[in-house]
Amino acid sequence: MTKVEWDYTSHAAHYDRRADYARPAIERLLQATGCAKGTTVADVGAGTGKLTKELLALGLDVKSVEPNDAMRGFGIENTRGGTVVWSDGTGEATGLADASVNAAFFGSSFNVVDQQACLKEVARILRPRGWFGCMWNHRELADPIQAAIEGTIKKHIPSYDYGLRREDPTAAIARSGLFSPAQAIEQPFTWPMAREEIVDAWRSHATLRRQAATDERFSRIIAEIEGLLASPTIQVPYVTRIWYAQRLA
Repeated sequence: MTKVEWDYTSHAAHYDRRADYARPAIERLLQATGCAKGTTVADVGAGTGKLTKELLALGLDVKSVEPNDAMRGFGIENTRGGTVVWSDGTGEATGLADASVNAAFFGSSFNVVDQQACLKEVARILRPRGWFGCMWNHRELADPIQAAIEGTIKKHIPSYDYGLRREDPTAAIARSGLFSPAQAIEQPFTWPMAREEIVDAWRSHATLRRQAATDERFSRIIAEIEGLLASPTIQVPYVTRIWYAQRLA
């Protein structure tokens, strides 16, 4: 397992509980980047295969790069039978060959890398005029249940900050000097989740775990979030947000 700053080993078993990316947003991304069926793309920081599964379902050939052994193990199981090759690597050092993919996508992973080193690495593995894309699912925090969850977190961690995962990466992409101006896609959607799935999804939340600082505080926050969820099934409002840009040369 490649050593990285963010270790997701303890979160791997719960990660599949998270919502999938909005399929219409992925379809718009592939259309905009010319990634037709049979195109070879990379999923960097592929985790348990959330994005890889979507790309495979839409007919792409995928090189999935994931540094964490536990996450990659789940990803391999989740994508058996697909045209995918899994490997150990990071956003800064993918291990992929020069000019080997038409696009490199980052599903909820561009926030945990050295972004400038990562963009340089992406430019290396892209074919001429290839594409970079990064995406996240963001919960709609104005929703009453989600607002209550935010209140619980801030009660325990007043300085809580989602960091780069909720920041627009446009300036970082431009600063690299390697890509055209970034374009954006947004797709709101609602994802039905069982109460226990929501709790498990929060257990997989590495940003919350890091800022909670101790196992005791993290467990207390999770227990209080669970107490806010009265219904057995909850419609969770999300937005899939994607930014993409084309390699300049």
